[in-house]
Amino acid sequence: MRFKQLVLVSIFYGAVIAVFADDQSKPVALSETPDAVQKAIRAQINGGELGEIDVETNGEEMIYDVELTGTNDEERDFSVADDGTLLSVEVPLAETPAAAQKSIQTLMKQGELESIDKNLDDTEITYDIELVAKNGREKDFTIADDGTLLSEEVPLVETPEAVQKTIASQLNGGKVESIDKNFDDDGINYDVEITTKGNSEKNFNVEENGKLSSVQVALEETPRPVQKTIRNQIGDGKILEIDRSFDKERGAFPYEVQGRKNGKPFDFSVGPRGRFLGMDD
Repeated sequence: MRFKQLVLVSIFYGAVIAVFADDQSKPVALSETPDAVQKAIRAQINGGELGEIDVETNGEEMIYDVELTGTNDEERDFSVADDGTLLSVEVPLAETPAAAQKSIQTLMKQGELESIDKNLDDTEITYDIELVAKNGREKDFTIADDGTLLSEEVPLVETPEAVQKTIASQLNGGKVESIDKNFDDDGINYDVEITTKGNSEKNFNVEENGKLSSVQVALEETPRPVQKTIRNQIGDGKILEIDRSFDKERGAFPYEVQGRKNGKPFDFSVGPRGRFLGMDD
């Protein structure tokens, strides 16, 4: 059994794991950004010095990553969505809650702290932690406001064999970009991001036993009744992601929609025949 696993890992790891070399972001001037983005950026400057602004595509929206040097010469980067929503702000360790600080200090035993990003675009605040281990490998974690470890980025070889097989079945000539190991209340699962053979992004979730839990899809890939319901619900908001779930809800496999409306999360589920299943917490 161990030989079989080593063969699977060596073939799969050598064939498909690679760093995504193409830099998909590009620098832009402040005047080239939408009015809402300019307003959000100016609100963050507060006497500091604006640095480079990089724009990149994330699903169906544009994200602006902004470099800022504060009045105390401290660098604080932040990210803004194209509708002006402030997504994240880089913060020092001292500005995180006591419980979060304690968890971060524990994580720092694994490497040198590079950055802490405070995420503001969800119903609850979380922190993305980036460390660099002694071997030079980057290690990324996400923790909750109360210090709970929510996820950590892991290499393929540190996932169960069943998960590796499911990931391999989804690749179809593509390559793995990242794997996040999530520590949810109902168990461990893995968020996987790949680049397809056609150079597009694809995300999916795999349970620890190898079961494919959900796959990201485009709006046009959903049935027409589903598209109609999604458009009616989102209105003048924005669709961020649509996942086809393989866990039944009310006897059907739903489409789970992550959206943003009026600068706030707007998440809901739709049945395969277009029935609105309700808002998600």
